[in-house]
Amino acid sequence: MRILGIETATASQSVALLDNQQVLAEAAWSGAGSRGGKLLPMIDSVLRKAGVAPSAIEAIAVSVGPGSFTGVRVGLATAKGMILGTQALLIGVSTLEALAAGYGFHKAMVGALLDAGRGEVYAGLYQYTGTELRQLCPEAVVSPEAIALQALALTTGEIHLIGDGVARYRERLEVAFQGRARVTDEGCKAVPMAALVARLAFGQLTKAGGTSRDREVVPVYLRRAEAETNWEKGLVKSPLERLMKASR
Repeated sequence: MRILGIETATASQSVALLDNQQVLAEAAWSGAGSRGGKLLPMIDSVLRKAGVAPSAIEAIAVSVGPGSFTGVRVGLATAKGMILGTQALLIGVSTLEALAAGYGFHKAMVGALLDAGRGEVYAGLYQYTGTELRQLCPEAVVSPEAIALQALALTTGEIHLIGDGVARYRERLEVAFQGRARVTDEGCKAVPMAALVARLAFGQLTKAGGTSRDREVVPVYLRRAEAETNWEKGLVKSPLERLMKASR
């Protein structure tokens, strides 16, 4: 099965085309400050490199968050637009799960942490059972200290921490995990990749017998947008209000 993977939920964005588990072609770029203008050209480049027409794509796997609100929306909107023209299946994959999956087959618990700003992280705890990655608790947006308490309650062993959330709050995490966290420079630089998004989607499809329900693929934000919060607090005025105020 040819699966196109899309990861735009973080600043380290990527696209990959797989045939089952084998990577045919992939590309990665920095999405920092971008509004998603590179995504379609990169998809086209990957398909050309692999020599595969869009009509030959059988499934599109997209990282649905948590992460950048804009990045998640751009990736999912692009994927939904593509399935209209290709009739491909659409599969949503957790960004945190894709991050954890890149860490390899380890017996230890893996804490996948992405910087959520405001002193918090998007966090997920995972562990491999054989070759299957299991989610140990619901993903959440929490303080570094809160995810440490949750992880320490689930295991007596070492917890491996990865992601840019670890890089941002490394000192707080090392204190909160009471010496039981494994933190490395390599782990701090770990990012979710489109190839892993596609591989996780392939696993989902294999379990589901090759079917998927497109309507269930929705963004996972975990936190409301700052603009929405500010609007409710009255910190953001509507264009009409601003216009009326200016005309007085």
